[in-house]
Amino acid sequence: MTTNPHILAVCTGNVCRSPAIERLLGCYLSQTCRIGSAGTGAVVGAPIDGPMAAQLRHRNVSTSKFAARQITPGLIDDADLILTATREHRSTVVAMQPLAMRRTFTLTEFAHSAAQADLTTVTPLPFAERLAWLTDYVYQSRPRMHLSGAEMDIPDPFRKSDEVFQVVFDLISTAVSTIVHQLTAK
Repeated sequence: MTTNPHILAVCTGNVCRSPAIERLLGCYLSQTCRIGSAGTGAVVGAPIDGPMAAQLRHRNVSTSKFAARQITPGLIDDADLILTATREHRSTVVAMQPLAMRRTFTLTEFAHSAAQADLTTVTPLPFAERLAWLTDYVYQSRPRMHLSGAEMDIPDPFRKSDEVFQVVFDLISTAVSTIVHQLTAK
């Protein structure tokens, strides 16, 4: 693991869910790691979709200087942790780069398992080592995971109502808060 770890968020078009994950994580972790996003069927070059951008701006999160990009093997290889919107995205990442399986999770899967981790032994560790430890912990926890498929996936709000965007944003925000807490708790 590098001293400057990289977290990558992945969804379909890279205009709604993964940019929200990227920007929310960036609010808390940009001083300790690189955070990016990509799509499995990206609308390359597009900005964050209007309703999701509104959700972010409503919480004073910047939406500027964003351009959607397509997931590539290089992006996967460069990431220390990959958080996907759905199990399908997770499968796509792992199909592209099978060795990424140990560090690729749905956002809610990672948050759920990370919340169970006893951090007493890792709180004194530098961020990169704690991220590596937590990623391994979540990977080892997969066989004991008790989430249904629907609980593991963040629904796609693209071209849906503002209310759907609100629900999706709240799901993302809750999961990101849990992950940030586990990565930064003292």
